[in-house]
Amino acid sequence: MSQFVLPELNAMQQIANIVASLSTQERKRVASWLVEYASQEAPETVEEPDGSTHSDAVDNTSTNSADESLEMRFTTFGDLYSAVSPKKGAQKAAVAGYWLETEQGQRSWKASEVNKLLKSIDVKVSSISIVLTNAVKVDDPLIMELERMGDGERSRKTFCLSERGLAYVEGASGKTA
Repeated sequence: MSQFVLPELNAMQQIANIVASLSTQERKRVASWLVEYASQEAPETVEEPDGSTHSDAVDNTSTNSADESLEMRFTTFGDLYSAVSPKKGAQKAAVAGYWLETEQGQRSWKASEVNKLLKSIDVKVSSISIVLTNAVKVDDPLIMELERMGDGERSRKTFCLSERGLAYVEGASGKTA
């Protein structure tokens, strides 16, 4: 029994070795992709008279349905940021907020989380707290303030994207809703 290794066990070991150096979030994205990939029907192989085989699988990569476009994911925050190419501070914060909400499943976020994401890809925004405070004050904002704990400059605020913010990021990134 020790010499016999199931193909599944071998595959799991290879996957574990490959993802060992990834962060928890990156592993979750790989696992999510793997579940989706594994749920696809395996192509049937046909053996030719000469002993060779070929797959009769149909390539469906060019026929994206509306549901598939909603499932499109960016591999990294940097990929999303590059696709959107935001210019202004509020736009940059909206892209980071979008990542936190859609890819990390957060319902709200803080300025420090946005700043950390932007710094991770070497994007500098002077005083993200001021950018966010000003972003929520405009007509039809990209970002909304959800909660404020405390008063004055030292208050802790939580934010989320407005419908306009979601539409901005999705439209600019090519991700259609």
